[in-house]
Amino acid sequence: MISLPVINFDCIHFKGDRPCFPNKAYGVFCGECTLYEKDEMLTDEFPETPKPDFEENLKGFKKIIIVKLDAVGDVLRTTSILPSLRTKYTDASITWITKEKSFGVLKDNEGIDEIYFDTDDLEHIYNDDFDLAINLDSGIESCGIMSRLVAKERFGFHLVNNKPYPVNNLANEWYLMGIDDNVKKQNTKTYHKIIHEICGLEYSNTQPLLIMTPGKIRGATELNKKFSLGKYDEFILINLGGGNRWQYKKWTKEGCISLINMLLASKPESAIGIIAGKEDREFYEDIASGSEQNQRLIKFGCNNSLNVFICIIYLADKVFTSDSLALHIATALDKYTVVITGPTSYTELDVFGNGIILHSGKVECLCCYLNRCDKVVTCMNTVEAEDIIKFL
Repeated sequence: MISLPVINFDCIHFKGDRPCFPNKAYGVFCGECTLYEKDEMLTDEFPETPKPDFEENLKGFKKIIIVKLDAVGDVLRTTSILPSLRTKYTDASITWITKEKSFGVLKDNEGIDEIYFDTDDLEHIYNDDFDLAINLDSGIESCGIMSRLVAKERFGFHLVNNKPYPVNNLANEWYLMGIDDNVKKQNTKTYHKIIHEICGLEYSNTQPLLIMTPGKIRGATELNKKFSLGKYDEFILINLGGGNRWQYKKWTKEGCISLINMLLASKPESAIGIIAGKEDREFYEDIASGSEQNQRLIKFGCNNSLNVFICIIYLADKVFTSDSLALHIATALDKYTVVITGPTSYTELDVFGNGIILHSGKVECLCCYLNRCDKVVTCMNTVEAEDIIKFL
């Protein structure tokens, strides 16, 4: 539990949910920054974040609400908190507010009683009384929802002067990681441990959970038959996607092609599958056309629904992926997973003893969280296929 340093909340550059321009461009933070400009629109002071004053024994808590909107993978990995909440608040019902795109990874989770979308009419939620409200995102939208919830105890983030702010100092460390890249790079905790600490929970290595319903299993069985996966000794899935937010979240095209060809050559009894999301279509097609054309190379394409994507990962014996949705699905399904990381934090990730998280040891700019990169030597082109294949 840490205290916040000097932060110029009233600076025109300060956003509260991401690093400001001076922090990104020059690596400075408020205490040593000379680019402070007062935001004349703000007149109120920001209070000190209070210490949590909740009781240790909260067995009587009956109603819990969680706000988690972000990307689908982020929502899925946050389900690792549900077993701990269920253990501490044994009789509570849990309501979850999310975006509709994440419904597919939450809807069958028995740890959740009700799910609402941010686009729903939530007035009845805002007029309800909860025992505990949790918002683990410092985004404006999720903090706005949190600020309207009525609850006896609150963890995470809400709005103060229309800017994201910790509810109490249990959330200070994660808040600082979101606004100061220097703090982010120094972090050694996994995301799962961090969110437990924000909520005052003991962390016992609980994993995210994704339920394979009978319907999903039937879908997986059909895919298994369609692609004749049963005739192979092993099915290795390579997720080529990584989205477009961070340019070097994906590995290089040359590296992917080399790895695929090496796997085809060294594992003659194995099927090698490639897959990506719609936003990575061009990247996928370049790799698919540049790889050896072999019947054991199974091309799953870029147009799969979330449900089909889950089923394909479920069928895999091993998964190679970037820090992406595929990673969180794979770990939630307890798959052996090899992860390559670059601009995002590798220390926050966890494969729970079933795989490995790889990163370049030849650059010092890891965990930069830059959307674009103009370096010649990068976190991704300094990782070779030989560095990866030994783990597959």
